[in-house]
Amino acid sequence: MLLPVCEVFSSFLPLLMEKDMAMVSRQELVVAQREDPSLKEMFSEVLAPEEVASAMSCCFVEDGLLLRKLLSGRVVPIGEPYEQVVVPMSLRDIVLRWAHGDVVGHLGVNKTYNHLLRYFYWPQLKKDVRRFIKTCSTCQLTGKPNQCLKPAPLYPIPVIDTPFQHLIIDCVGPLPPSKSGSAYLLTVMCQNTRYPAAYPLRSITTRAIVKAMTQFISVFGIPRVIQSDQGSNFTSHMFKEVLQQLGVKQNQSSAYHPQSQGALERFHQTLKSLLRAYCVELKGDWEEGLPWLMLAAREVVQDSLGFSPNQLVFGHKVRGPLALLHDGLKEVSDPPQGLLQYVEGFRRRLFLAGQMAKENLLNKQKMKRLFDRNTESRVFCPGDQVLALLPLPTSPFCAKFLGPYTVVRQVSEQNYLISTPERKRHSQLCHVNLLKPFYSRFSESEKAPAAVAIASSVTEMAEDVKVPEDGILQPRLNNSENLKETG
Repeated sequence: MLLPVCEVFSSFLPLLMEKDMAMVSRQELVVAQREDPSLKEMFSEVLAPEEVASAMSCCFVEDGLLLRKLLSGRVVPIGEPYEQVVVPMSLRDIVLRWAHGDVVGHLGVNKTYNHLLRYFYWPQLKKDVRRFIKTCSTCQLTGKPNQCLKPAPLYPIPVIDTPFQHLIIDCVGPLPPSKSGSAYLLTVMCQNTRYPAAYPLRSITTRAIVKAMTQFISVFGIPRVIQSDQGSNFTSHMFKEVLQQLGVKQNQSSAYHPQSQGALERFHQTLKSLLRAYCVELKGDWEEGLPWLMLAAREVVQDSLGFSPNQLVFGHKVRGPLALLHDGLKEVSDPPQGLLQYVEGFRRRLFLAGQMAKENLLNKQKMKRLFDRNTESRVFCPGDQVLALLPLPTSPFCAKFLGPYTVVRQVSEQNYLISTPERKRHSQLCHVNLLKPFYSRFSESEKAPAAVAIASSVTEMAEDVKVPEDGILQPRLNNSENLKETG
């Protein structure tokens, strides 16, 4: 038995709980249907009243109003046909707002489409539903639990070049104060050889960092490039002035994306683990044990290179605790060598180690190709609207997609500068993995049109869309860590 038109309207009215609704009478709806060119084909397929009962799906007219009968086991329970109001083009966005909004929830495409089919229909309904949800600001900001933003393809792995030409620097802390009052570490790593260094600091002011960097440079020379994050101590005028005087180029990694300094971030994890174990097992001062822990860290073979940092820098295995035990058990010593013989052997070993490290890095390109199968390239142009995964101003340890923001320019292959006028920093350098395109709905760029209700009587309603605060994503936090927590 077909549902009367009045029941269709009355069953939908509870969803319209908004004020200031501009109402459309039944007669106005009939006129809008007749004047809509997209409904001409449906009018041409209208069946006679006596043929409607036996048809599974058809169009028919009742008191001048174009309706559609739907009887399908896939959408409607068998024996309960739906009588759908055919919506003209001028009212479709209004109906879509009712079907996908606060009243019924921001559901997905299929659920919204099936819900609409109970009451309304128009040609290419599902396509319009998909477009409407794709451009929904609330859905773009909060996302869906089963929707993950695909990462961008991996950046090509650089093949090993001259050591100590490209340095990565960062700060770790605060740590438990040592006996000398140190609570921070400045870490420095050669990008090519992965050779690490760590310098205890009482504070991480620019002056203290420059002083520690001087110690490193006095041993390994002046680099060509220094890469850092966007910490205030690395972006200060003093730090930039020192690098300029030394002829060093500074590269800054994108904000809230520690993968940009991946090699050094992984070393931080190893170093923290070593410091924690030293404090727990030996009950000692972490600063006293730091030199020995660094010796151990430099002896570890790097998976990406196939050699330890010591081998790539010094051309031979540095004698550590295991070598000391090994030599003591064998009770042998290496025969003395002449200066020329030593230099020749050193150069040969260093050359072979560099060549083999290059081969290992080239083999890692295969892993990049495998990873890139599940990635998605995203390119933005200046002026594009994007959403950015940024910390919340009221809760810096939580992050969610905010925006939309405007892309200012592309800084590198995977980094973009975006305009963030309402934040403390009016512009932000972001990795492409923290950005996703914002799809704007044309009608939302102007003043929102008055909502229209299709009913047999006049009722006042209103529209109020709230952005839910759930769906918070947890980013990787900073390097601060209390080593005493595991004691």
